[in-house]
Amino acid sequence: MVFYLRREIDKFIRSLIYLGQGSQGVCYRDSKNVYKFYHSYFDDDYEGNYKKEEILQFKNVKSSTFIFPKEIIMLNDQVIGDITVYRNARNLYQINPLNVNLDKFLRLVFLALKDLEELSKKGILCYDVMYNILMGYRIYIIDTLEYCFSDIAYQEILRNNLRGFYLEIMYFLVDGLFLDVVKSSPRLNDMYESKNSVSIIDFIAEFRNYLKEILGKEIIYLREAKEIRDINVENLKYDRDVVVRERIINFKK
Repeated sequence: MVFYLRREIDKFIRSLIYLGQGSQGVCYRDSKNVYKFYHSYFDDDYEGNYKKEEILQFKNVKSSTFIFPKEIIMLNDQVIGDITVYRNARNLYQINPLNVNLDKFLRLVFLALKDLEELSKKGILCYDVMYNILMGYRIYIIDTLEYCFSDIAYQEILRNNLRGFYLEIMYFLVDGLFLDVVKSSPRLNDMYESKNSVSIIDFIAEFRNYLKEILGKEIIYLREAKEIRDINVENLKYDRDVVVRERIINFKK
């Protein structure tokens, strides 16, 4: 997509729906695509930190989880953004975990892990996965501009690629909610503290089993364990959306 005047871009942006912004740029969407305009464009310094070849290096990598740029946005001969497919999903930190079906969530995590493994086998090193995980029909991972090919061993690539993913999944389920419960179980606490040294699937299964043991019943939604939620919700590690955080804190007991 090539523009020749800034006013053309301004007009185009006004036709789109604002999604939000992150460390790389500002995102807008229509019904099919997400258009990310890099911060340098809005700073009138669009020399560009990214080259076309770097942005599109994973264009032909097939993945149901990772959303790679499929096209670039240019102002004359300068790269100012990229285009990815739009998925009807929300950032994990914008979702209330108390209302998530854990059976469905476990299936989605499992599918995402398969794609993480396949990506690692291709020698692709992931960066900045935390806060770039979406959930909708599937789990999706966005903002891949810092990714690169690496010739290090597969197991090392996999450990790196799992780290941010495991961390956010654990924080999403536990931080400000059930940390006291996790700490009360030596096995569960060891798994939580080890982060990506244990399977996230095993952690979720152990977490649910421990809740079942405490409550005397199987739970599908975390809200079913609301009576054993953390009392102290200070010093949180996971930066949830402010609206979600308030809903969690004020959830009826």
